[in-house]
Amino acid sequence: MNVGEWTTIRARQSPSNIAVVCDDGRTYDNQEFNRRVNRLANALPSVGITRGERVAVLFPNNPEFLEMLFAAGKIGAIMVPLNYRLAPPELAYILEDSGATVLAYTPEFAFQASEIKKLTDVVKTYIRVGEGEEDIDYENWVSGCPDTEPVVEQEVTLDDTHFIMYTSGTTGRPKGAVLTHGNTLWNGVNAILSYSLSATDVILVAAPLFHIGGLSAAATPILYSGGRVVLARFFVPEQSLSLIEEHGVTTMFGIPVMFLMMSMAENFAEVDLSSIRVMIAGGAPCPVPLIEKYLDKGVTFSQGYGLTETAPAVSALPEDDATRKRGSAGKALFHVDVRIFDENDNELPVGEMGEIVVKGPNVFKEYWGMPEETAVTLRNGWFHTGDMGRFEEGGYLWILDRKKDMIISGGENIYPAEVEDTLMGHEKIADVGVVGMHDPKWGEAPLALVVLMPDVEATEEEIITWTRERLAGFKTPRKVIFVPELPRTPTGKILKKDLRAQYVEGGDRSLVDRGGMGG
Repeated sequence: MNVGEWTTIRARQSPSNIAVVCDDGRTYDNQEFNRRVNRLANALPSVGITRGERVAVLFPNNPEFLEMLFAAGKIGAIMVPLNYRLAPPELAYILEDSGATVLAYTPEFAFQASEIKKLTDVVKTYIRVGEGEEDIDYENWVSGCPDTEPVVEQEVTLDDTHFIMYTSGTTGRPKGAVLTHGNTLWNGVNAILSYSLSATDVILVAAPLFHIGGLSAAATPILYSGGRVVLARFFVPEQSLSLIEEHGVTTMFGIPVMFLMMSMAENFAEVDLSSIRVMIAGGAPCPVPLIEKYLDKGVTFSQGYGLTETAPAVSALPEDDATRKRGSAGKALFHVDVRIFDENDNELPVGEMGEIVVKGPNVFKEYWGMPEETAVTLRNGWFHTGDMGRFEEGGYLWILDRKKDMIISGGENIYPAEVEDTLMGHEKIADVGVVGMHDPKWGEAPLALVVLMPDVEATEEEIITWTRERLAGFKTPRKVIFVPELPRTPTGKILKKDLRAQYVEGGDRSLVDRGGMGG
């Protein structure tokens, strides 16, 4: 079985069950959804997309995104989801790097498509999904194709590449993580075992499908289990809350900043969230105060940990531990092996901090066209995540921070995520990012970039004093700067390199030349 055949089997087993609902009113049951997937699978060869060829999509969260995912899967083609927040030159780079010869886009991104045409000639065919006059019209193109199962010359197996998802590229050029059908399947198995997913579940997919979280932590596991996907074309906090109530949503994956924005929405207090069985947070450490805010509404908040390269799930916090172990990334999933290694790749005992490494059928195949980078990251059968963490008794994993973001002050290791989590407990703070700044005495010291709640005021001294009461002196921010917002990747991760560039390397040097912090 390959992933593309999931829609075939669901159409046979439960044809009238609803598979996909879109916020524009479109609804497809399993039978109709599979027919649409088949029409597209039969149309793709007409534009040169056959086994191993790459087709890129520049889509919001629409049904056509999922249609392309499953259609490509059925015929052995490779899908390349594009981050629509990237600039045209960045998109052109990914298209050239992946060798995608077909690009499908929606009207919202017609400008990007037109600019891409000027920047690269790798794309031979452009397909428009929706209104417009240029390029091939998607619905007209597929409507004349048969809705029967496509005939393929060579069987598509779990070892075949299904899609290439480019990492967010917080440093340097983005890398294309090659994910196989098997990676997606085993991630689905792990999700079902961890969250008891079934055909009765309804998931709101508001995180972008071009990201591994929206696609594989949300949409594909539910479709594999036979449940229903509710698509929010774009994430709007107030709308997301309304869709939960309207459709009886039972689960939702999101990054912490999404849940934060929802908790600050005007309709958060009165919205009915009683249908929610579990909220799943991933992509970045989730502040404990935010988890507690949802718990106050009776919503179980489960922290998970994953990466693009692990398709994505690595660990999850069991629902029974949501309160007792809140803030933990939980336990390794059933078919995933997780260890903590030191700098020499020796396993560390429980309680000691080191790099998180992962092994399992969910781990990606390679970085597209980057054999040396692949060899460094996949060593001795283990995927080296670059994330720092530790285990505690009982197998609970705690994520500390990115290895490269660690601050070393006077020989002490400071993990910005710990400082950020503490600062998020301050009632006046809406968002915060912590980076290392130069310190003439200690080498480095924490610098906190703080976003305040609306219509409140605070002083630097107030924040530093409050933090010092809760953290060791060497972990307390040496300096606090109030900012209107923090730069983030489309997946919600704070762009620490941008903060360092603006406030450390390119900032006012007087901020960091005022002596040591003490301890």
